Amino acid sequence: MLTGAAKTFSKARGVLRTFCPHCGTSISYVDQRLPEELYLTIGFFDHPERFPPRAHAYWDMKLPWVEFRDDLPRVGTYSRQRDPAFRNPSDR
Repeated sequence: MLTGAAKTFSKARGVLRTFCPHCGTSISYVDQRLPEELYLTIGFFDHPERFPPRAHAYWDMKLPWVEFRDDLPRVGTYSRQRDPAFRNPSDR
């Protein structure tokens, strides 16, 4: 999408996701409980290799066959503190 506005979607209270209205590509994720942060989908970038990961979040939810051969931290659930009332994404 080079012009126009992204569409929005929200399934969970306080979370807003944006996507391209033409092809459906995921663009961003905003969580009201993290007001200073905006998460952009790595596949949205022209050169995603410029943004190496710093950790693996939601490690406890990974598929059994997923393997990463690196020494990055494995974070079991959320990588940021959130209100527990909002629950884990897998419980929604």
